[in-house]
Amino acid sequence: FNSISGKINGIYHEAALKMGISDSERDILYVLCDKGSGCNQSALYKETGMTRSTVNSAIRKLENAGILYLTAGQGRNTCVVLTEKGEKYLAETVGKLIEIENHIYLNWTPEERQLFLQLNQRFADELEKGVQNL
Repeated sequence: FNSISGKINGIYHEAALKMGISDSERDILYVLCDKGSGCNQSALYKETGMTRSTVNSAIRKLENAGILYLTAGQGRNTCVVLTEKGEKYLAETVGKLIEIENHIYLNWTPEERQLFLQLNQRFADELEKGVQNL
């Protein structure tokens, strides 16, 4: 499993390099693609597993490039919003990677897709329990 996981991570890293973005920027753009522009900044920490400082550094870089901006949300929340340039950038970067993933998944049967998700979720849940008991 670790060998397969490492290979997959390496492929995603290679994709990020080809797209001219860092792994952390790629992960943030993935979350924005999933959650939508305007999501809470806290979702980026939770969904990516990155530290706050790593997320903040990547956000600043994307902000300086005109890809996104921060705005006040409800309460103490900060929202991350894609600019028009950012929407295009997302489509040209992680959008292409998501197209590749979707092509792979859609070539599987519905049963294979369901099994894949179930086993990965089960692994994540059981790993989390095991780590809590360390």
